[in-house]
Amino acid sequence: MPTRFFKIRKIGKVEQYFFLTLGVLAMAVAYYFFVIPSGLVVGGSTGLAMILNRYIPTLPISFFSLVLNSFLLVMAFFFLGKQELLNSVFGSLLFPIFLALFEVLIPDPTFRESDLLLVILYAGMLAGVGFGIVVQYGGSTGGSDIIIKIVKKYTKLSLRLSVYFVDGLIIVLGALTFPGGLNQGFINLLYAVVMVYISGQVSDSIVMGSQSKKAVNIITDKPKEIKAELFAMLRRGVTELQSFGGFTENKKTMLIMVIQNTEYHMVRRIIATNDPKAFVFVTPASEIQGEWSTKEEVFVKNDESGRFKNK
Repeated sequence: MPTRFFKIRKIGKVEQYFFLTLGVLAMAVAYYFFVIPSGLVVGGSTGLAMILNRYIPTLPISFFSLVLNSFLLVMAFFFLGKQELLNSVFGSLLFPIFLALFEVLIPDPTFRESDLLLVILYAGMLAGVGFGIVVQYGGSTGGSDIIIKIVKKYTKLSLRLSVYFVDGLIIVLGALTFPGGLNQGFINLLYAVVMVYISGQVSDSIVMGSQSKKAVNIITDKPKEIKAELFAMLRRGVTELQSFGGFTENKKTMLIMVIQNTEYHMVRRIIATNDPKAFVFVTPASEIQGEWSTKEEVFVKNDESGRFKNK
């Protein structure tokens, strides 16, 4: 993959919430018109809501989704902090609201059983696009993402293994409780796994290509401000190098940082806020070795020196 150059652009609150709403709407459409009618449990709090609806069919899935998401928001506040709550509350509450609107306006969106392959294809792409937009604009859909982050925080599991553990458990429960029996439930499980894979690939492409990690190179006149916010928001290490302009011979500072795809939007916003004129280029990061891939560095500010140090 070639090096990716981008022009940093600030976004306003109106634009941010417009696209967050659009992303959540795309996810709600994918679930209500494709996933739910097919009976596929593809993980997440919506998957749990579908399972509960099988035992209490008098209550709609949107109700269970709202209750579960509200409960998980409370957990986010106590286990992950206020910032995680603020990041998740909009998407967590808007998603079940969209489901409820669809339940009223279009109460019977049905698909034939033979359409399952098309269902997972279109649902996976649409849900992936929606989730990618939400992440790109600094939001979160909450739900099982909150459980995943709690599991990651209080266990030694990596983020990827935490996702497999939580969503995998929900998918298996969906197969075991499928009304058509274990045989059809197992078939649905296989379809669900494929849809989750499609959705993940699409959302990764929306956020930042297909690579799981990227190296961000920032040439800036304001390294202290950018570093401070990167440490505070991402809690990852940053390498600092001195550089010189080949033509101007002006002295600059170059910051190098390896990030996850889902952290890309945050890095862009931090740079745009502190130094809109910074020169930035992003490249795929592979063959990563050392502590980065096993644990996140946590930095705390020393009140006396003003520097950051390992906690």
